[in-house]
Amino acid sequence: MSASRAQAQNCGFYRDLGVGSRGSDVSCLQQYLNSAGAYGYLVTDGIYGNKTSQAVWSWQAQNGVVPSGYFGASSRALFSQIGGNYNSGGQVLGASTDLSFTSKEAQAKQKIEDAMEEIEDAQDEIDDSNKNTDDAEESLEDAYHDLLDAFREYLVRNYDDAYDFANDALENAEDAIDEADGRSGGTREDAEDAIDDAEDAINDAEDEIDDARDRGQNVNFAEDLLDEAEDLLNEAEDEFDDGDYDDAEDLAEEAEEFADDAIDSLN
Repeated sequence: MSASRAQAQNCGFYRDLGVGSRGSDVSCLQQYLNSAGAYGYLVTDGIYGNKTSQAVWSWQAQNGVVPSGYFGASSRALFSQIGGNYNSGGQVLGASTDLSFTSKEAQAKQKIEDAMEEIEDAQDEIDDSNKNTDDAEESLEDAYHDLLDAFREYLVRNYDDAYDFANDALENAEDAIDEADGRSGGTREDAEDAIDDAEDAINDAEDEIDDARDRGQNVNFAEDLLDEAEDLLNEAEDEFDDGDYDDAEDLAEEAEEFADDAIDSLN
């Protein structure tokens, strides 16, 4: 057993931990989360930052606890049950090891992971910004709430709702990045390009779905995603006709994402 695992195995938590907490117990928690493979790799600096919070969030979700990113009494109780117990491969016993996801489950899981990464990027963008970030912080808070809802729905196997909430979280995180960066609204040309890209993505998705159907593959979920993409594209075109190029560009980009997701769901 490695030194970090041995230390993580002997963690003792006597207080609640959250963003801003510091100390050797935070370092121990970070080492444990690294060993558990909860979320990427954490620097064991003893500082409970946003990345540590996201790792705790992921670990809670993997183990049937409503995720909050806050390591409180329920998390300490969970740790006392499964923490520090490793098999020879280093897998935490009691953690989820089922990788046989259904199509909808896999899509929801991937969208949640995408949202978590975008939220992390948004937080970094806000931290590095020298502009007023009030709007960005509000969008990021909305993203966190949406992600929490996504986790809750995922845990009760409502994968469609989990996907939708995670997508909302992703969009809010993207808005936070734009607002922190001080990006201005799009132009008519930007909106036209986004609409063209969405149309191309939808056409590609239609071709992929037709091919998959010919192979006898179930394409119901892909068709649902494609329908959403087409609806968003129609809305984008309406906004464009009304001269609302910002909204048109945003809606077209959403349409392209749904079309891409439709293709991914077939793989």
